Amino acid sequence: AFLGHSDLRTRVLGLDRAVSGKVRPSEAELAKMETFLGDALDAGLLGLSTMTNPWDKLDGDRHRSAQLPSTYATWGEYRRLHSLLRERGAILQSAPSLVTKVNSLLFLLESAGLFFRKSLKTTLITMADAKSSPGLHRVMGGDLRWQTLPTPFEVYADGIDLVVFEEFGAGEAALHLADEVSRNALMKDSEYRRSFRRDYEKKWSPRVWQRDFYDAHIVECPDSTVVGKTFGEVADARKIHPVDAFLDLVVEHGKKLRWRTLIANHRPREIERMVSEPAALVGFADSGAHIRNMAFYSFPLRLLKLVRDASLEGRTVMPIERAVHRVTGEIGDWLGVDAGHLREGDRADLVVVDPVALDARLDAYHEADMEGFGDLRRMVNRSDGAVACVLVNGRVACLLYTSPSPRDRTR
Repeated sequence: AFLGHSDLRTRVLGLDRAVSGKVRPSEAELAKMETFLGDALDAGLLGLSTMTNPWDKLDGDRHRSAQLPSTYATWGEYRRLHSLLRERGAILQSAPSLVTKVNSLLFLLESAGLFFRKSLKTTLITMADAKSSPGLHRVMGGDLRWQTLPTPFEVYADGIDLVVFEEFGAGEAALHLADEVSRNALMKDSEYRRSFRRDYEKKWSPRVWQRDFYDAHIVECPDSTVVGKTFGEVADARKIHPVDAFLDLVVEHGKKLRWRTLIANHRPREIERMVSEPAALVGFADSGAHIRNMAFYSFPLRLLKLVRDASLEGRTVMPIERAVHRVTGEIGDWLGVDAGHLREGDRADLVVVDPVALDARLDAYHEADMEGFGDLRRMVNRSDGAVACVLVNGRVACLLYTSPSPRDRTR
């Protein structure tokens, strides 16, 4: 629903110039970006999506491991496009830099209305209670909405293929190598391993991952003796450093080594506080972006489950009506989308939810084949009975079951 700034820069500058820190767009090129952005808004897009965090990288052969084009823009370029968004009442979506963790203040200033300037609707990814920097998620202000997730932020990885390894030099070096032979040769090198250990043990470096292999659990591996253990436990059994245990297993098994770790939202009460925060939008599904690493597509149901679980425990996070509104009308209203309300004359877009089925099934791990992509499988969520029926514009799109009573369900 947003025009991607990286795509916009590449369309105007060409990929080679778009990923060069030495290139500054000319006045004519900036004007062309403004024209394309205006056309996108005319076509119905909600606004512009930019990126200032340097860890997301390009794949392919031409500029492998270059940062996304949007990260090479100056704030002068951003402000030109922000002005058009502000003028049109459109939205800026972005991700603040996790390296400095301070440019969120620049977004706050951009969002604020100053003197005769209109405010700029801004949404940032993401507000999370990170293990590596607890408490940082409490920075708020302006007409700015953080996107927050009503679930533990658990990620999975195949071997070393996980974006958090872009946080430090040794991880970047491994991810830059596309072929397994070269990557394995690097990871066997003793000097590389020393470098990896130094990065792993640094106490005061920018990070999202808590860098704790005792908090990283192996879920699949051809060597069944390590399944269910942490890399730290494997290291202890082999009397080696956790980094060596991890790299040994990656070299031996490659992407057949699958593991998981919880990097944020590990404290249930903090999740409850974040989803109740007025300056946050419940969302951040990241749908389709990291298909082997995370799946938060069902965040609306997970919020309803969180609220219901608290209610069953005798606590109140928010009324269930408020929870429904947070993932329907509130999001629609802030984004300027005509959706999320039950009103006469509106499109009848409805989801019928069975509250009895808002249980542990929503948290279960699932994978599904991706048609047209060979043997690639992606992480998915299942509602498993929580969603009884879906209507789009008044027409039944999906009828999953009828439920006269919780004890008498028929498919």
